Amino acid sequence: MSIRFKVRGVNQMVNLAKMKGRQAQQATDKELERSSIRIEKGAKTRAPVDTGQLKKTIFQGQAGALTYKVVAPVHYAIYLEKGTRKMGAKPFLRPALEEERPRLLARLKQIYGK
Repeated sequence: MSIRFKVRGVNQMVNLAKMKGRQAQQATDKELERSSIRIEKGAKTRAPVDTGQLKKTIFQGQAGALTYKVVAPVHYAIYLEKGTRKMGAKPFLRPALEEERPRLLARLKQIYGK
């Protein structure tokens, strides 16, 4: 099961990369990959541990051109992230993403001189 989040501001930078050419696309792709690795590490650090299965299964990978994903494929990840009626949320993916967002946007702004 995957949980999807959008990072506001990044889409504009990705579109700019597509217009600026190959070198800009490569720099953007490299930065997005680095960011997804940091998000993966942050999610693993924050993941609640009972058996350790959730933490072991979190991974990042390329999902397309200038697109990366961080996934927690165990079926119960969504219940931990969002909570249920009877169990409070123990978010681990969103906080990792929120921590990385300003760093990623700042780095992309440096790349494009904005």
